[in-house]
Amino acid sequence: MAFSVTGRRCCPLKLLEINNTLLSYCLQNSTPLPKAVVDVLSRTRSRQQFGDKLLSSVQVLQMNRLLIKLTGAKKILDIGTYTGVSAVNSALATSKTGKVYSFEKSHKHIKTAQENIQMSGVEDRVSIIQGEAKNSLERLCETDEGSFGFSYIDADKANYPAYFDLSLKLLKPGGIIAVDNTLYRGLVTNSTDKTGQRINAANNYFSQSREVELIMLNIGDGYTIAIKEQ
Repeated sequence: MAFSVTGRRCCPLKLLEINNTLLSYCLQNSTPLPKAVVDVLSRTRSRQQFGDKLLSSVQVLQMNRLLIKLTGAKKILDIGTYTGVSAVNSALATSKTGKVYSFEKSHKHIKTAQENIQMSGVEDRVSIIQGEAKNSLERLCETDEGSFGFSYIDADKANYPAYFDLSLKLLKPGGIIAVDNTLYRGLVTNSTDKTGQRINAANNYFSQSREVELIMLNIGDGYTIAIKEQ
């Protein structure tokens, strides 16, 4: 496994980043992630039952931070908690009165995420909602529609279109959706890879939406940004 270095901090590289000869230069000339976020990345990587595969890339986490700060988002959706990396990252990017709603169904992941969130000192800014994310988001729409500023989607790929639509309902006009893994190891044009096919279908779905303006970027494992039209 290759690693990117930000200052003295090492973080795992995604497959599509390994041959990017300018990535290290970009990271060296970018604001590094907060130490608390890098620590969660390191702890996740060191635990045998977890590992690198489901972690967001450094540049994706950096982009999330910039988008949250740019929009001033105070209510944030974090769809796919895993070990809490993106939740901690978002909580540190928003204001002290901001709130991150993180969705996860795995008891094991939630337990680890709660430990990481507490160690990062942001337990007052993160609420983990256990269960199927789609069902939880639908319930949230009944009370909080149109009140969120940012949504990060990094969960089960089959439900990406549903997460996108539910995020749109929950976002206020001008709110932003960021979607990870939208190039999925470069396999989105591979007709024999099932996950690649699902991501390709989701990308087509996103791009046909009349409610957003979006761009797909070749960073990390693919990263799509969509802004809800005013």
